[in-house]
Amino acid sequence: MYFKVFKYLLIYQLYQILQVNCVELVAFFSQSGLHGEIHFTNSKTNSKLVKVRAYLEATLQYSDQSWSWGLHNHPIDYSIIDPVERCSVENVGPQLISFDDKLGYLIIPGNESSTWDDVELKLSGENGLWGRSIVMINAVTNARICSTITTKFSFDDQIDMEHNAEAKFRKGVTGSIYFRWLKSEKSFNSDLLIYSNLYHIENHDKSKNMSKTPQQAISLHSWKIYATDIFDQTTDRIEENCNVLQTIYDPQNYGPGNSIGDIDKRAGKLKISDKLTVNAKQIVQDDQLHLMESDISGPSRKLYVVILDVRNEFLGCAKIRQLKVRVAKAFINANKIKGELTLLQRSRFEPTWLNFTFGSADGTLQSNFEYAKNIATFKVHDLPPTSLYADFCKTMGGTFEPRVNFQMENYPPPGFGTQDQYLLGDLLGKLSGRNKMEKHNYIIEDGSNELSGIYWDIFLPLIGRHSIVNRGFSLNQFDRSNVSNIKEEPIGCSAFSLYEKNLKYQVPMQTLQAQFRYPLVGKILFRQPKEEPWLDTTIIIEYLIHADGSNINNTDSHEWSIHLHPPNNDYYSWQNRCISTGDIFNPSKVFSNERCLYDRLKLCRLGDLSRLDTLNIAGGKVDALKHTRKLFTDDNLPLSGYSNILGKSITIFDKNGPKARGERLGCTKIEGFHPRKIVAKNWHPNGGELKMKGKVEMLQQSEYELTNIEVMLKDLNDNSGYHVHMTPVEEDLEFPCESSTLYGHFNPWNVNPKLSPLPAQGTTDEYEMGDLSGKFGTLDGLTEFSTAYNDTNLPLFGYESLVGRSIVVHKREKMFRWACSTLERGYSPSEAREIRAIASFHNPNGFVWGYMRMTQLIGNDGSQSDTVIEIKLRHPGENNRNITRNHHWNIFVNPIGVDATVQQTVTRCVAGGYIWNPHYTQLADPLNEELYRQECGRDNPLRCYVGDLSARLGTIDVGLERSVRSDPNFPLEGDVSAVGRSIVIFGANFSSERFACGNIEPDYDIVKYVNVERPPRFVLSQYIEDVRKVMGIPEWFLHIDTRTTQILHNGACVAFKMHFRGPKAHQLEQDFSRLMNSGQLSEPSLYIPGYIDTKRKKKIAYRICSVRDPNERKKKPNRITYINSLAPKNQILSILNIIMVMPIYYFL
Repeated sequence: MYFKVFKYLLIYQLYQILQVNCVELVAFFSQSGLHGEIHFTNSKTNSKLVKVRAYLEATLQYSDQSWSWGLHNHPIDYSIIDPVERCSVENVGPQLISFDDKLGYLIIPGNESSTWDDVELKLSGENGLWGRSIVMINAVTNARICSTITTKFSFDDQIDMEHNAEAKFRKGVTGSIYFRWLKSEKSFNSDLLIYSNLYHIENHDKSKNMSKTPQQAISLHSWKIYATDIFDQTTDRIEENCNVLQTIYDPQNYGPGNSIGDIDKRAGKLKISDKLTVNAKQIVQDDQLHLMESDISGPSRKLYVVILDVRNEFLGCAKIRQLKVRVAKAFINANKIKGELTLLQRSRFEPTWLNFTFGSADGTLQSNFEYAKNIATFKVHDLPPTSLYADFCKTMGGTFEPRVNFQMENYPPPGFGTQDQYLLGDLLGKLSGRNKMEKHNYIIEDGSNELSGIYWDIFLPLIGRHSIVNRGFSLNQFDRSNVSNIKEEPIGCSAFSLYEKNLKYQVPMQTLQAQFRYPLVGKILFRQPKEEPWLDTTIIIEYLIHADGSNINNTDSHEWSIHLHPPNNDYYSWQNRCISTGDIFNPSKVFSNERCLYDRLKLCRLGDLSRLDTLNIAGGKVDALKHTRKLFTDDNLPLSGYSNILGKSITIFDKNGPKARGERLGCTKIEGFHPRKIVAKNWHPNGGELKMKGKVEMLQQSEYELTNIEVMLKDLNDNSGYHVHMTPVEEDLEFPCESSTLYGHFNPWNVNPKLSPLPAQGTTDEYEMGDLSGKFGTLDGLTEFSTAYNDTNLPLFGYESLVGRSIVVHKREKMFRWACSTLERGYSPSEAREIRAIASFHNPNGFVWGYMRMTQLIGNDGSQSDTVIEIKLRHPGENNRNITRNHHWNIFVNPIGVDATVQQTVTRCVAGGYIWNPHYTQLADPLNEELYRQECGRDNPLRCYVGDLSARLGTIDVGLERSVRSDPNFPLEGDVSAVGRSIVIFGANFSSERFACGNIEPDYDIVKYVNVERPPRFVLSQYIEDVRKVMGIPEWFLHIDTRTTQILHNGACVAFKMHFRGPKAHQLEQDFSRLMNSGQLSEPSLYIPGYIDTKRKKKIAYRICSVRDPNERKKKPNRITYINSLAPKNQILSILNIIMVMPIYYFL
């Protein structure tokens, strides 16, 4: 019995090993005039031998070639983009096997398509091919080219035999240990390789190590794999203090010295370098270490590599984490062209794979032919596009090329050189006509610049400091409108965003931001996959501009760093500026008695960002894009975990400043920056009843990424279109979806809808921005609709944000507006809260009637979203239809009072003081109005006074439609808050005279359920109006939700939900209760400075409804009953003489 079981297990394992050994290995080359692939498979005649096939081609420039080639110890690190450095002896290691002896030199022409059968090589195992590299040396020029030998990859096959894990050290030791292994679909591990390259960082003194030889600079250390307890949930902080680790990994209970975790007993000591210029690269093979995915990424125990010093004490430790395949996507959906570019890199030791799927939006043969005929180039750019500018595709900088010594001389035409001869971002040049062994779907086979299908690229990393993740991509076409001057113009662009391995979902990102206010303005973003602090961080310098008025010239070479503490008020001090930020953040305790080297970034203090490059600051916004905008990638800058930078500060230095001030030019706190999510699910019928349920949900992680939309609608009834409209729903209206309140589709780019293609037949820029059914298809013939899509033209950030607008669902017949819902922020109360404020213009003696409502989301980490402002203003008087345009509006420092009604404009609103400027913008030259107007604007909002709303958001009109604005510089909470100040509206036609003003106050919302008698000719809207008049409040402080209206007691009573709003919402609710209980209110609920309404009625004729039918007069009725709307109707009717008050407070 046991023998049979053992026999079958042995056969099964042998079968799985054969599965691994039967893989096809491949090496990719495109350097020094040689392009192609070399494949390795098991020989069909003898499984212990290998078949070698070459598919190579030489460029015309280097038609005759002779190569010596062999197998080298280390794999190629494709994050190194310099061809010479990548293939150097230091990086590829010693030669293990000379192919010259076994296969002979590679001679071109002659060996382009060659096959060698039955070669004495091994695909895996000791001195096996997999995981190592081929190095070729040109016999004439001594040029070296190289490639990792890896398994064949396929976009179609999601089952991957290669697996990678990393132990990344940050404390005591820096660097990484990589684990790579082959594993078939159901097999145990096979052929596990371990790569390492580590350095000492604590107490590292360059002066003591300069005299050491390379051999003396290497120290040898014992190393083990430890396991946490299976119930231990505190693994996040173990790397900060390794001493909590107690148990060596020993799943088979082999005992001390023999366990799987005693890796040094099998693989030998671990090398660590003590000298910056000496690497300690090492590769070992361990056929006993089986890394189980459940131990690496599962919910139970975790594995750690522990390094010991000479005293057998813990020197450093790092968690072993499985590395995910890196996937990035860029989308084009513009100018009748639609598609995406998908990039995939399995590890830093392999090339990047690309999949192009572009074509015409309508898919017709003629349109596809026009697209292919006019293609000019495909490019990766230095920077992502920024939406602040109309020509945002021209804000991405040049073609990506970080190699400083790259020569443009003798630049080959597309497809005529090897990949090292082209700019890294020149995809057409590198890929045109190449990779013939992969799948391609060309529209025009020859004579076109089209890229379609699968390609590989050995100079396009997604990992490391030269990663193209978050950079820009453009598809360019020839503009043939002028035959004598044919130009290349971008037809579409986007940034590369990270996606999951299944290629469907975006990787959730953690984003932090630093906004400078004085003496420079600007913004820096930090982006990293959420809760994965060991991965690369992208740093985007959006812009930096001098703003205090003392310097209007560009300045260069500013060092910058992250410091321990957020700044206090010394950020604007004229002496000892930014001293409060403390020292440079250095959680790994890196010895800092030297300037860290660019090629040894892990040996720098974590906060020393000058290791990446210095910063430039523009004298004005005209130079900001070209002079200051940069992008860096750093693999040692955690945004989460125990050494994250949230709450720290960034300091920019200026060594040429005044001595009193010091070298620190400016500083600011690093704050959270969160994705924007909006949801429409609170549906209102447009008169009548509504059975439709569901939601429209939108999510955008940052302004550089597309918006993901999820639509789930049920109980549709002969519907057709659904669109985003201009303003939020006014829920007190009986017909809240009409064009008189929500107006037309949101269309900030003024697209002519009559020229739009049929639904789902065009690109998103051909439709109105809010025309969702036009872009993606209608609801025709559906009773349920569930779908998800993405839109490159639907922003949730910036001035054109959809936050606070609405969704309208239409009927098919006559496009009748059937249902509508406001697009409200979606957030978890455990993560954020919504702050509301209002500037109310309700003084009858004033000069404007209406309100400005503001909302802002405040994260628990102190982060602040853009502030959304709803504006509804008209001239006083019920029948006043006057319209005035182009009013400037500002926030002033103080609240106003009775001065808001002064007739003379010279003294009107004077209590407000002056425009609010809490960050001392242009402090050194405050009277230079010309300079201020030149620099402040929508494209430079931080350069404006915080109170200068007109400059950022444009002027406003009085007497026209409601409007919604979104402002990135309007804080409602914190040390700098607009609440408690005033908004001053200036005269029409850009006048500088103060016209009207109102105070910015908190806007509370209290909900009460009410039941009143319904006499003959009762009109609910008239009842509400009468209550408002008695209470002396405007309509925006008291309204009802028309959806909640219920007729009770055979029509004798009506129940509904009331909203009390504004800064005095609590008092309004109490006054309303007194009014309804006593039938009168002696004083108005609102005190209005300088105004007394002598004609105000103090009594109300409406009666409250008793719980018993009012037609039964045997018992004295109550004045009012407050009803829990969640109770069933039969329970409501059974309650006798009980007053149930249910105020609901929205602390948002």
